[in-house]
Amino acid sequence: MKPIVLYLSFFVGIIFAQTDVKEIKVIKYKDSWKAYRAGVELPKSHFFRLVDNDEKMILAQENEKNFMNKKFKFACFMCGNSTLGIISLALDNQRIFKYTIYGYLGSRFIKLFLKEKAIDVTYEEARDMAKRYNDELNGKADIVI
Repeated sequence: MKPIVLYLSFFVGIIFAQTDVKEIKVIKYKDSWKAYRAGVELPKSHFFRLVDNDEKMILAQENEKNFMNKKFKFACFMCGNSTLGIISLALDNQRIFKYTIYGYLGSRFIKLFLKEKAIDVTYEEARDMAKRYNDELNGKADIVI
């Protein structure tokens, strides 16, 4: 009897703890904004897909794709430099080792300044889009006849 009561109380607690996990929450972050759904950050392209803004979604997808390509290229450059550095240490060639260290540190420094292009949607506009989406989920949206 005791395990059954514990089992039921555990699942009743879980059921009441999970409320509105599909709602989108938009918060202000530095000079821009971020969107969260169920505690997980949404990429801007996914946010615009959810709120049915196809034009901004395509722009956000292109920006994310370009950003990830640049980031990946620098990561590959850094891997190549570190591999050359290890080989030069094995061969005891200090000049190659210095070049690879400078290349690695330089690419690491440049990677800090890589930023994803911002989409021209203000925090207030994003919050309003999320509010409309949340109202549609909860059935509070204006019905157009």
